[in-house]
Amino acid sequence: MRKVFYLALTVFTVILVSGCSIKKLAFNSIADMLAPSSEKAAGINEESNPMIALTGENDPQLVRDFFPTALKLYEIMHLQNPGHEGLAIMTGQLYIMYANVFVQQPASRLPYDKFDEQDAAYLRAQNFYVRGKDYVLVGLNHRYPAFTEAVFGKNETNAQKMLAKCNKNDVAALYWAGSGTLAAFSLNPVEPIYLENVPGGLAMLERAVELDPAFNNGAIWEVLTAFYAAAPESLGGGFEKAEDAYRNALEYSRGLSPSTYLAYVQNFCIPTQDSAGFDEYIDKALAIDPDLQPENRLAIILSQEQAYWMKQNKEYFILE
Repeated sequence: MRKVFYLALTVFTVILVSGCSIKKLAFNSIADMLAPSSEKAAGINEESNPMIALTGENDPQLVRDFFPTALKLYEIMHLQNPGHEGLAIMTGQLYIMYANVFVQQPASRLPYDKFDEQDAAYLRAQNFYVRGKDYVLVGLNHRYPAFTEAVFGKNETNAQKMLAKCNKNDVAALYWAGSGTLAAFSLNPVEPIYLENVPGGLAMLERAVELDPAFNNGAIWEVLTAFYAAAPESLGGGFEKAEDAYRNALEYSRGLSPSTYLAYVQNFCIPTQDSAGFDEYIDKALAIDPDLQPENRLAIILSQEQAYWMKQNKEYFILE
């Protein structure tokens, strides 16, 4: 054991003091392990997926405390290796996840008398959504030069031509970039800088769901459900489109995702003041056993935290 330790220490020391090519090789090796490209990720089974350490956790507070460290670790690694697509995309994905789960969602549960605190949290979440989206776009621009300019430009034909180049390996990046774009807009829909990015964000999501409708158990359909239900037809929304998106989300999640049922409550039951539907779908979300899906345990527990809070505070949503 001691010989092995000294051998590892010697190798690490050699990497630190050796030339740039060896250092780059070492950085690439670590980056490939922590942020594999889409092509490499497709060959990773659940047991060897490094993200299972986060997604499979049953203690949200542990992940909540660790997440800022993880964000900065990935950001530092990206700065050391800016050409690594996987690192750029993973860094952006983590920022968007953090903004949604650990900043915006808790802020949404603050009482009315803490408006200033809630507003500050929403601004913080918006900042992280934009930062995350920009990191993901670094990866997409590396794959497809001038991707950002085409997709967020004024020429819809150029945007569609660029998105047509994307393939199934780009779905995760398109999903996170599109989600971050629309999430930032949702927190300040009257700000022109966010409003003008909506067509590009929506186009990325619609291209992603076209390439892989089953991605992440219907996650793209959930985002589209919320957008279609809230946005006017002039921005690409519509109630019928929202209903279709929800049905697809339910199909691809196989009814095993609490967030799908919460999407129904938030986008259909609350706007129509459907009290019975509110109770039914909240209970469906709470009935799912997180331990039966160890790879999604954290997401299920966090969604159920939100569902339980909504159940306990029904009077905020349904006027009876």
